[in-house]
Amino acid sequence: MKERVFIFAVGFAISCIGIMFFLHFRTAKSGGEGLIKRLINTAGELGTIEEWIEADQFVVKLSGETVTVQLNAIDSPSQNLPGGSEAMAHVQDLIKDQPVRVLEFRRNDAGLVIGEVYTKDNLSLNEQLMKAGWAWFYEPDSNRNPYYKELNESAIEEKRGLWSLETPTPPWETVARDTAPN
Repeated sequence: MKERVFIFAVGFAISCIGIMFFLHFRTAKSGGEGLIKRLINTAGELGTIEEWIEADQFVVKLSGETVTVQLNAIDSPSQNLPGGSEAMAHVQDLIKDQPVRVLEFRRNDAGLVIGEVYTKDNLSLNEQLMKAGWAWFYEPDSNRNPYYKELNESAIEEKRGLWSLETPTPPWETVARDTAPN
């Protein structure tokens, strides 16, 4: 009898896990936020943005230290380039002086934190800049990120953000960037 109960319990647990993954992938495929993404998005350290450098780079005061954060897999124009002030306005409008959550992926040799940053409403700044078209997909940072690449291609096709301008200039053509993993 104990063996049957054990087999039933194991089968039930496996079925529940299978259903959760099915629902996650169905939701994610339809454009919603799936279960796995919601669980991952709860990670990271809370802080406040102390200084804006660019739309994709800023100084964040965390509980134990103050760090400069570069958003992973994207590159927005500098303030002096076309679209730079619009990109900055877009990301600042998302934050509105609220706390942010920094999910650190790695640090480069200079101590720059490369990662994902989330608003209090759990929106990824990386993703939001890509969706709005105010950033390029920066492949050296994340060459295995097809989602951001798709967002970039969609913004180009629909002429959102930077692609509504005549000829957007990728920042890496004017300024060297050292954030890619070694």
